[in-house]
Amino acid sequence: MMTKQAKIISVVVVLAVIAIAAFLYFQSMPSRESGGFEEGTEQYYGYRYAQDNLKSVDQCDDDKDDPSMNFNEEFFQGCQKYFENR
Repeated sequence: MMTKQAKIISVVVVLAVIAIAAFLYFQSMPSRESGGFEEGTEQYYGYRYAQDNLKSVDQCDDDKDDPSMNFNEEFFQGCQKYFENR
């Protein structure tokens, strides 16, 4: 039978292992930068679109005539900002 002190030590060890595992898990998650733009704004969407889809700033306005894109000046600014930050 375990003593009270041994039980406390085993609980502390288990909690430490869980804390280390959680820390490592969150450190391995990719960060989702937003360029300083507030989520939900057109600048944010432009920044994220460039981050996820484009390879150069020259591509920022390639889809401006696509009716499914909500391309506007704010979206374009966010797209350009992504490449300034790289």
